[in-house]
Amino acid sequence: FLSLLYSEITGDLSVCALRISFQVDSVESTTGNGQYLLESNGIDCGPYTIDPVPHNRSYFESQLKAVDGYFNDVSYGKFGIDLALSSVYPIVDNESYSLSNTMNYYNPYNQDENQDENQDENQDERITNLFYDAVSKAYEIDQIDFSSYDLVVVFHAGIGQDFSLPFLDPTPEDIPSTYVDNEMVLEYLGLPSITIENHEITHGIILPESQNHLLFDIAETMFSDASEPCEYQFGLTGTFALMIGFAVGIPPLWNIETGESGIGVFGLMD
Repeated sequence: FLSLLYSEITGDLSVCALRISFQVDSVESTTGNGQYLLESNGIDCGPYTIDPVPHNRSYFESQLKAVDGYFNDVSYGKFGIDLALSSVYPIVDNESYSLSNTMNYYNPYNQDENQDENQDENQDERITNLFYDAVSKAYEIDQIDFSSYDLVVVFHAGIGQDFSLPFLDPTPEDIPSTYVDNEMVLEYLGLPSITIENHEITHGIILPESQNHLLFDIAETMFSDASEPCEYQFGLTGTFALMIGFAVGIPPLWNIETGESGIGVFGLMD
């Protein structure tokens, strides 16, 4: 464990960011309708809005810049994102790669645990399939040279299933942010890697367009009892940095079996 903590992680990552959308839906168990937000449909927080719309290509370029700023700061300039060699696809500002499934397909929720004891495993398989579907669709449309990048990041429309809110979650089929490691690729795809034009993709990251529920129309219902709903905003940068931490080999610093904190909530990997 200590050897991991003191391992040297330096240099800059070149990132290939893919913007993925889903089939339009009106499913109540997910946030949004499967498409990216180009205007806010929720509660107006004015200048205090986190992850403001429109969520277009420029917005995701800003997300890369933000997480690069974080890592450069905490590493004293020794690690970050190579912004010049990173790209956000598709190139057209408001476009995305549309998958053939709706959002809830990739994180099915079964309310009766007795009906499916393997629910967690099924969800992991679907999420791994999301990564595969995203990479395949992006190559099909734009023939991206994935060999030019160190890491593939899939951004999808909607919210991440990542934060505990102070009430019952009305959207349990939102997709959790995930580091898809090589073990998941091997187990759920039956492949040692995802091979695109002789280039092997062994791992990657899945993230939402935002963590801020207040941008979506569900906010009016979710926060109807909150006196200051704008205090319940979460930014994407922290989750993005956490997933990059996994991708480059930084260990989790919490008990992954129980969820118990290790070094404290202000530690990136805790």
